[in-house]
Amino acid sequence: MKKVFSNSIILAILCAMLLSFTSCDEYKIKSNEKLKYYTSNAEDDFSSLIKQYNKICLEKYDESYQIEIIEFENNDDMCTKMSTEIMAGEGPDIISLNQNLPFEKLIENEAFLDINSLINNDETKDKIELDEYNSFIMNVGVYDGKRYIVPLSYGMDVLVSTQERLKQFNVSGNNGETLTYSNVSVKFSPFFNSTKNYSFVSNDSDTGLWFDHPMQLFSRFINSYIDFDNKSTFFTDDEFKDNLDIMREMVINTREDNSNALFDDLYINRSLPLITGKYAYYKSIGETPVVFRGLVKSDDIYSAFLEIGFAINNNTKLQEQAYAFIKYALSDDCQMRICGAKGNSLSASISFPLNNKAYEQLKYTASRVTDDDDRIIGIDNDFISTYMKIADYVNQCTLYRDASHSYYNSSVIGDIVDKYLSGDISKEKFIRQLTAATEIYLTE
Repeated sequence: MKKVFSNSIILAILCAMLLSFTSCDEYKIKSNEKLKYYTSNAEDDFSSLIKQYNKICLEKYDESYQIEIIEFENNDDMCTKMSTEIMAGEGPDIISLNQNLPFEKLIENEAFLDINSLINNDETKDKIELDEYNSFIMNVGVYDGKRYIVPLSYGMDVLVSTQERLKQFNVSGNNGETLTYSNVSVKFSPFFNSTKNYSFVSNDSDTGLWFDHPMQLFSRFINSYIDFDNKSTFFTDDEFKDNLDIMREMVINTREDNSNALFDDLYINRSLPLITGKYAYYKSIGETPVVFRGLVKSDDIYSAFLEIGFAINNNTKLQEQAYAFIKYALSDDCQMRICGAKGNSLSASISFPLNNKAYEQLKYTASRVTDDDDRIIGIDNDFISTYMKIADYVNQCTLYRDASHSYYNSSVIGDIVDKYLSGDISKEKFIRQLTAATEIYLTE
């Protein structure tokens, strides 16, 4: 049965999205019998996974189990159509976390299918066994006992530098040390007071990144002072006010035209085999890499984010086909393909799988990586072992890899943040506007 959401905030959000986008041409749907996925980039990680599945699924199923990728010329056209259809209780069958939608509100209004209902009704021998996965990350998609999000891979909030780079600013650091919003201003005060041509984090457009590093840090900083579940904000706390100054300085510093960076490659090239190779590269140039945890709110947080994840539209009429895709995406074989445990990974930016067997295979693969002289690098050094320990101890995880382009960060508070960072509004006015906009989003 189709479900039409009456909650006022959903209607307001989706109407606003409709009004902000230009009108689009009619899109012809090839078939009404297949699962549908909308995208404005058919080469992204999730689209690549679907294409992989469409080939493999024919070994077990007929063509009706394939997924139709409907590509739009731009993101605005896609969001226009999705907004129209969701308001009508329709929409694509599969929705990925990289789409700019108010997921917090959609989850609250049960727009997505409870995956537990599919798992519990499965009596086949290849049924999904939840104890075969990283339990903490797997439960990121669970709300009020219902499993709305299917996580596929995750990465950690880490910062990587070298001892040699840090020493230029009289800063010391050890592998696994935590950088919090509160201690970074003190620990790195020599850096922020320096006149050297250095950014805090790498923001090199030549790396082909589709988001900028400093805004990821700033967006995660803001989000860490929101309790989305209990609809509360903490922007008026002294801790937030005190930390806001250094976070703004970090963004401004990194946006300047600096040729060097204290921390590099944030959120990319972090698959275990690749980071093992990165370790060898640092050693080859006579530098000692160091991995920090953070930035985070407190030193007991091991923070992560979902890299790939998706939900199933609660209005889908193809639950059996949807469940077949879910089972494939979480299978040993697919999870190994995604992270590069066997052969090339789906993407260089994919770090860790949820499947326990795939994770163990990934560690073995990384342990066999060789340097330019064909010598095995190993994963028992302090840098790599600390990196893996951080992954094992994750106790906090967000839905978004690209936090700065989530619906909340871009559409709800994006203009307010831009005005503050550019100096158009004061710190006090920023906090007032940030609090008001966020509370409206959370409560209405």
